[in-house]
Amino acid sequence: MNNTRKVTIQDLSQLAELFDQYRVFYQKESDILSAENFLKERIEKEDSEIYVAESEGILVGFVQLYSLFSSTRMKNTVEKVFLKS
Repeated sequence: MNNTRKVTIQDLSQLAELFDQYRVFYQKESDILSAENFLKERIEKEDSEIYVAESEGILVGFVQLYSLFSSTRMKNTVEKVFLKS
């Protein structure tokens, strides 16, 4: 069964693997430890929203949303990043 939900700190290890695959796709060096640290900080500081897709308990994708503020629009906007493995 597929499920989409907000990430929890318990997802960190699997999420870091997916995030690392995302970075490697964009020709960055694999660095799972740094990916895990980066994501842990995002989760703890709540400065981004991360949702995961899972199938049978395995994370298969994620989306990370960052709030951005536009001076000319005088409101915040959202930047989306998505990975589906």
